[in-house]
Amino acid sequence: MRVQAQPPRPWPPFKRVLVAQAAQAGGDALIAIALADTLFFSVPLGEARDQVALYLLLTMTPFALIAPVVGPALDRWRDSYRAAIVVASAGRALIALLMAPRTDHLVLFPMAFGVLVLSRTNAVSRAALVPSVLPKDRTLLWANGRLAVISVFGGAAAALPGVGIQKLLGGGATLRVAAIVFVVAAIAAFGLPQPAEGPRRRDLAVREHRALSPHLVASGAAAASLRGCVGFLMLFLAFALREVGVGQAGFGIVLVAAAIGGVAGSLIAPALRLLRKGNVLILASLGLMGLGALAGISGFGLARASLVAALAALAAAAGRLGFDALIQRDAPERVRGRAFARYETVFQLSWVAGAGLATAIPFGAGTGLRTAAAICFVGIVLGLRGIVGTGSNAT
Repeated sequence: MRVQAQPPRPWPPFKRVLVAQAAQAGGDALIAIALADTLFFSVPLGEARDQVALYLLLTMTPFALIAPVVGPALDRWRDSYRAAIVVASAGRALIALLMAPRTDHLVLFPMAFGVLVLSRTNAVSRAALVPSVLPKDRTLLWANGRLAVISVFGGAAAALPGVGIQKLLGGGATLRVAAIVFVVAAIAAFGLPQPAEGPRRRDLAVREHRALSPHLVASGAAAASLRGCVGFLMLFLAFALREVGVGQAGFGIVLVAAAIGGVAGSLIAPALRLLRKGNVLILASLGLMGLGALAGISGFGLARASLVAALAALAAAAGRLGFDALIQRDAPERVRGRAFARYETVFQLSWVAGAGLATAIPFGAGTGLRTAAAICFVGIVLGLRGIVGTGSNAT
């Protein structure tokens, strides 16, 4: 008696999103390695500040397109989120291939701009897609946490061989490998099913202004303060460590501490049942980041800077998961893409403002860390009214 072969079971949609995100993060890491510039640690401090200011300006330009153009476009048709992830992956693969033989040409800069635009488009689309692929009996915080963790591991897994390829074969080879990784991401995303209405979706008859409900606006203001403090601490720590004689290797240790903190925040936040309200989680994250900044004042050095970076990254990861869950639950599906795009633009503005403040003013260690704590305090004040918002549980 012949046994009929069973067709292979398709991958669960959320697993495909995880694979696509891991590859996206790996490709981004490889591009960053290929374009890495170590001049920050080799030029005088004043010139380094000027270069960082130019970098901050460049990081803002993609968001001039994200909110007014990409966000509304994503909400126009049902399958746009999946299509946008595929296009963003394939587009970055193509740009990486075009950049590979031109690493010493000025045309590299507009191409890098294109990579940034597509990277942010992918982030907005992925966040908006999560409620459609959420596994049964799982929360939005859990799904966002897993995506954040896989991003870190995907980037790290690509970065380790990427550094070796960069040193042995140069930036062109690194960019070609990045293109291959982005193709993997596109293939994984292409297999996602068309979004269908599920039990966790909200009634689409809810009016569009619900995306700007009072508790969401208040939570957004608190989350923007959190992002601003992250930008401030990142640049402040970099300059402060240089002033105390810590070089690139020491700053690398701080970055590793931040990566560990980010993974810890992504794993811990979904398990904090008492903080399942997204706005409460954001406020708790602000409190932790502020206390972490104050804890670094006494005896500032590499060890203290690593502690501050780890706590700040943990708080930032947890707060971001809480806010993403709020939008995914409360923003109507037909405006979810533009809601994410709008808030992403606000958050990036906040990050640049915080980083710009740390770049423009040569803070001392104590003054800078107190300033970071003050930013967190302002965020707590701005977000307090979000706690009393009705229906604000992030699930």
